[in-house]
Amino acid sequence: MNRVKSYIKQFAGIMLQPVIATLLGLLVGAVFILISKENPIAVYMNMFDKSFFNPYYLTQTLTRATPIIICGIATAAAWRAGYINIGVEGQMITGAFTATIVALYVPLPGFLLLPLSIIAGMVAGGIYASIVAVLNMKFNSSIVICTLMLNYVANYIASYLVSYPFKDQSGDGLSLMTRTIPESTHFLQFSSSNTLNFGIVIAAIVVVLFYFMERKTVFGYESKMTGLNPNFARYGGVFERRVMLKTMALSGAIAAMAGMCEIFGYKYRYTDNMFTSASYAWTGLMAALIADLHPVGILAASIFLSGLQVGGQAIQRSSSIPLQMSTVIQSSITLFVSAKLGIKYFKKWKAKKKQDDGGGIEAL
Repeated sequence: MNRVKSYIKQFAGIMLQPVIATLLGLLVGAVFILISKENPIAVYMNMFDKSFFNPYYLTQTLTRATPIIICGIATAAAWRAGYINIGVEGQMITGAFTATIVALYVPLPGFLLLPLSIIAGMVAGGIYASIVAVLNMKFNSSIVICTLMLNYVANYIASYLVSYPFKDQSGDGLSLMTRTIPESTHFLQFSSSNTLNFGIVIAAIVVVLFYFMERKTVFGYESKMTGLNPNFARYGGVFERRVMLKTMALSGAIAAMAGMCEIFGYKYRYTDNMFTSASYAWTGLMAALIADLHPVGILAASIFLSGLQVGGQAIQRSSSIPLQMSTVIQSSITLFVSAKLGIKYFKKWKAKKKQDDGGGIEAL
């Protein structure tokens, strides 16, 4: 019982600042709503009704939240270890496209083809993310810049492949997409009247497994210590290069799962720019920042941000409030959260610089 109380107290302490940031973000949104000559209370009530309180819109919110949750966990997996992975989108594209091709062209029954496709996608995403770790180890290249640039590489390669060799030739010729994957590989749909599918269960499982891994496994401890203080981890016997390679591979594999949930649970084919235009990876990054990289917080923040997007689309049709209002609110929340994170990482950078200049591990 005491352990549960301690966890609740710890979680409340972590989420206090994000909750305050959320309220401030909603306040910023209210100012712009007033400028549009609308009632903020009425607009927010309408937005939340058409994202959380109405059962149909709630299923849309959860469907959209599924890849965002997993992208948030993929981000946290790398960031907690001190590796700023901005390439979740590219890893998502690589894994999802690989899984789609396997599902389309490997002649196996569905009960074998689906797990094979998922494994292939996760391996592809993990390898793609590992490229950055190798570049950093060999040439001391920037993880931030490399992961960011590899987003474009993955998107352009997938765009070429879906435009020419793997393009669906049965369409109108204008749509750039693959053929539909076999029905036997589709995720279970919870109802024929909405889009909610087994992907949301996978997202919840990913959250639980990541929570367990970072707190109960040796790799989770090594990864966390590397992020908190690389010098201390090194003196403690942690092989930093191995941790980097495993962490980036894990982050990429999780990101690939986000894309596959969208393919096998909702879209059933790969379409050009489907992840870039939806901004799942960047919204997942926002969720991870809002939750301070806590897995349960990422789950809650992802659903909330998804609700803002779904509700924003709904109020656009019923008022003069543009869809971009939800983006303003999201960005404001992220800005207020980032203020704390910026101070945190600045202090960590100063401590690391002090250690590098003077040696020792007294800054831990």
